[in-house]
Amino acid sequence: MIRLDEAEAERRLAALDLPALVRATLRDAARGDGGGPVRSAFTTPEGIWFGAMPAWAGGARPALGAKLVVAVPRNAGRGLPTHRAVVLLFDPQTGAPSAWIEAEALTRERTAAISVVATETLARRPHGVHAILGAGVQGREHLDAFARAGMLERLVVWSRTPAHAEALAAAARERGVDARVAPDANDAVRGADVVTTCTASAAPLFEAASVAAGAHVNAVGACVATKRELPAALVGGAALVVDDLAAAHVEAGDIILAVADGAASWEGVVSLGAIVAGSAQPRDGSVSVFISLGLGVEDVAVAAAIASM
Repeated sequence: MIRLDEAEAERRLAALDLPALVRATLRDAARGDGGGPVRSAFTTPEGIWFGAMPAWAGGARPALGAKLVVAVPRNAGRGLPTHRAVVLLFDPQTGAPSAWIEAEALTRERTAAISVVATETLARRPHGVHAILGAGVQGREHLDAFARAGMLERLVVWSRTPAHAEALAAAARERGVDARVAPDANDAVRGADVVTTCTASAAPLFEAASVAAGAHVNAVGACVATKRELPAALVGGAALVVDDLAAAHVEAGDIILAVADGAASWEGVVSLGAIVAGSAQPRDGSVSVFISLGLGVEDVAVAAAIASM
């Protein structure tokens, strides 16, 4: 049985073209060659969240497995990661356990890779002015992913913690990107071609009117039904795309809450995989919005790729 710790998993991830891999995985799943149930999760009385994401992937490298992830908010005050994860793989023919892979880096990097694919697929101007809201682990990962994809001409950063925003802007400048820190979220998104939200916010970060017509938004942070980063008016007027329709009806707080407000509907919401596979098109909208939840099939496919190296 292969066992990869975080350091080895991250080393192998660096050798992959992750956007290409997740694009192919979503395409195959949309065609029925891969998938899994909606994430199963619960929260303990101590506030620890536990999620299980079983899935199978087809395509060129068939895989079977599950990601198990634990979120411990109190770890932030302990100097420890707030999220811990592993992917367990099984031989897709015999069912024999085949790999145990620590998956914190895997989760971070595949999330940012999916945002790259969504931006390439949906944005009218994928290469231009980007705004990243949230300057934590996912903010940094998205900076790296967009920079590797050659998308960043200019960057605007906002965070509730100004020091974190300054650090992320400095990291962008080290990559040769013209970057500045915005004083507030509305200023950050105003005039941006691509907006990516990577926060833990439970309420909208900015006003709908601040986002320019024709912009593209990647909403990454709100993956539970009770939280949202985007204003209902923006969601209601957008071409809405999700990574999985069944999961979105359970977990996509940005849409669920906008529908509850009467500002949006599920009609015309499509999956990114269906668009990539050529079987669907997004509805018309003043902006495009991709709601990123994270799917087990993505994690299992990436884990299988690095396990085979």
